[in-house]
Amino acid sequence: MNANNNPGNLGRTLPLGLVGLFIGTLLLILFSFASVSAAEKNKNFTLTIIHTNDLHAHEEPFLDKGKVVGGWAGVGQIIRNWKKQFPDAVVCDGGDMFQGSMLYSKFKGDVEVNLLNKMGYDVFTIGNHEFDDGSANLAQQLAKAKFDIISANLDPTAVPELDKLVKPSVVKTVNGKKIAFVGGVTPDLESVSKNTLQGVKLKALGADWYQPIKQEVERLQAQGLDKIILVTHCGVKCEKELAERIPGVDAIIGGHSHTRLERPLLIKHDDGTTTTVVQTGCYGRAVGLLQLSFDDKGVVRQSKYGLTDVTSKTAQAPDLKEYIDKVSEPFAKSNKEILSTATQYFEKKNSLCDTSMGDIVCDSIVDSGKEYGTTMAFQNRGGIRGILQKGPISVAQVEQVLPFENYVVYATVTGDIVKRVIEHSLIGDGPDGHFADVSGVKIIWDKSKPDGQRVVMILANDGKGNFKPLDDKATYKIAMNHYNFEGGESYDFKGATNIEKSKLRMADVMTAYLRKHPSITPMKPNRIVCVKDGALSIQNNGNLKTISMRNAPASARITIAGGTGPGVSTIYSAFPVPLANAQVLKTGLKASENGTFEWKDIQKLAQLYKGKNGKDEATWITVVAHPARGGNGHTVIAAPISIK
Repeated sequence: MNANNNPGNLGRTLPLGLVGLFIGTLLLILFSFASVSAAEKNKNFTLTIIHTNDLHAHEEPFLDKGKVVGGWAGVGQIIRNWKKQFPDAVVCDGGDMFQGSMLYSKFKGDVEVNLLNKMGYDVFTIGNHEFDDGSANLAQQLAKAKFDIISANLDPTAVPELDKLVKPSVVKTVNGKKIAFVGGVTPDLESVSKNTLQGVKLKALGADWYQPIKQEVERLQAQGLDKIILVTHCGVKCEKELAERIPGVDAIIGGHSHTRLERPLLIKHDDGTTTTVVQTGCYGRAVGLLQLSFDDKGVVRQSKYGLTDVTSKTAQAPDLKEYIDKVSEPFAKSNKEILSTATQYFEKKNSLCDTSMGDIVCDSIVDSGKEYGTTMAFQNRGGIRGILQKGPISVAQVEQVLPFENYVVYATVTGDIVKRVIEHSLIGDGPDGHFADVSGVKIIWDKSKPDGQRVVMILANDGKGNFKPLDDKATYKIAMNHYNFEGGESYDFKGATNIEKSKLRMADVMTAYLRKHPSITPMKPNRIVCVKDGALSIQNNGNLKTISMRNAPASARITIAGGTGPGVSTIYSAFPVPLANAQVLKTGLKASENGTFEWKDIQKLAQLYKGKNGKDEATWITVVAHPARGGNGHTVIAAPISIK
């Protein structure tokens, strides 16, 4: 065989110079390929975050409008599946793993911490409900945590056992890159957890609440960290504020407002960067997966996000299910004991009017105070943690709806205290956790007015089922949970007399009420209605009276309703209006393009009321203006006016 044709002799047959050139070229190509790969890898670094928030001790699957959802064995299996696919993923929770079930009530957080450990969480931020049984209990439970606990604006120094566990931030190394995670808690912590903080406080209050979080981000940036994630329990409104005020943050894993963000909120900054805000809702109904792709300057160039629902079809991690089943054994009887049957679902919407869930809770509180003479009750909406499902209602379901160790307080108050309490309930941008559902009172209010001046009219039950205007100087016997009565959510009952602090838990009160009512049906919203004050006026034109409306949506669909006086009742079987004994008098009408509407000879129209209601003609009128189909704006309900 010719030596020149033998591949094994290639090095010996080439001139030495050419061999060196060949090897050098080969090494240069290999080095260049390696350099390009490293640069490309650095350019396309992707951080994967698996996250939850507001799990609220819903370890077991539960019914939600007839469907089985949630359950931490399912949550854990989803997390484990994603960890197999993305081994470097960081698992985060946005706070409030405590409070919401009989498991929490009995074990005070031990079960929740154990399960987060078993599911492989890496980072946890403290929520307000972690303090429900005191800071000392929180420290005792978190001492068992295998995950990092972060909160930059929380000052836990008054409780040394907790102080040593909580850090403002933590830096994780992911695929060779350093990622900083900074924690934060709601700025209303000292209001919503007023009686259980045991000296723990916020580092800053008021308009500067976010400053400690911003300062921690700046401290990390000064150390050269360019990839920063906030894990917060602040609510989506405050999380948007954080994103706007701290542009160096790449993403915010949020919680507190129970907001299910199908798509992330993308906050854009002047320098062209963005902050991605995400939340999964609450109660373990879904698990989120966020992927952020960074360039070599630490700037997010692409993001992917999605929620995976936890349903009856979701596989459950066997070890987690076994653990949950074991710790739940003491409550088997409560799951089986049926109190009543609901003919339909009881809703707890975040609406401007009352809800059927709030109504029945408040009615049960009034019922419990018959011996005291109670005619009026209040319940903060945030204290109602679920809804009654259609069908049989068990003791365990009631405990899930009212899980807090709150006790009923009875007191005598003057009308001006009632008004002060209701005005406080109505503050803010919309119904929040402090918003009060009621019994024995009807409220007409205007959201467009300043805080503290939103009440248009309050009608109170006189004890005989009649609703009359609230008298500031008269006394009323009320009932509510001790949390609010003693200042929770910043409620103020100063001046109350004849105070009786019962030993009746809220859940026990509702359980007793349901036992008296073998079948219950959701009530229509007929206690609270939001109106536009001054939107409606009346003019006399000889023998004719004309009503005029302004500030309606452009080309709005108009309905005129009449009633026997101001109050709150329902039209169309579902829609509250500010009238007693309301009836629809005319519909299918249309406002002008500039949002005005006029109807002449309103008295003739009011005579229709007698035929509809079998009583005298209507003496009060309101107008409901719905936005035109496909149009902009919100429904406007005019405050009622007398046509007599």
